[in-house]
Order: sequence, then C-alpha cells, then structure tokens
Amino acid sequence: MCLSKSPNKHNRLYLKAAPLSDDLSKKIEDEEVGPRQDAKERSKILTDEFEWDKTDTQKIWCFGPETNGPNILVDVAKGVQFLNEIKDSMEAAF
Repeated sequence: MCLSKSPNKHNRLYLKAAPLSDDLSKKIEDEEVGPRQDAKERSKILTDEFEWDKTDTQKIWCFGPETNGPNILVDVAKGVQFLNEIKDSMEAAF
C-alpha cells in the first residue's frame, strides 16, 4: 500500500500493488493480451480465464513498462470524481 498527498494536503491517492499470475504475464508478453487489443476482447479474456471483475477490466489505464510490458495500471476506485484528470500523470509515472 502506498499513499501520496497533494502539495496542498487536500487530496490523497492510495495505490496498492498485487502480483499478476504467471499465465497472464506470459499472455501479455506474447501479445495475446495487451493495449493494442480490442477492449471488449481483452475484457472477455480477463474475466473468463483470469477471474477479473468486469468493471476492473474496463478501467485499465495502461500497460508498462514501455506501454506493452507485463504490468497493468487499473483504476479500481468507486465513486471518485475527476480521477480522469490525473490519468496522464499516472501513466507517465507508471
């Protein structure tokens, strides 16, 4: 678990890291699952084969490193306003 606060101390961002399964990492490296894939097709693979929540598969922000590596940044926040405003910054940091 990681916490970051905005300079004015009004906003907090919590991040949590969890390992991906070896099978999913292999599929990403073999480009069977990735950023260039259709979102619906990628969602179906992740929900059927890897038991991901459907809403989480639709909120994948990026893959990394180099936009195609075996790491995934996913927005799993519920009911948070204006979170898309920091999406570009998060992708750059990832």
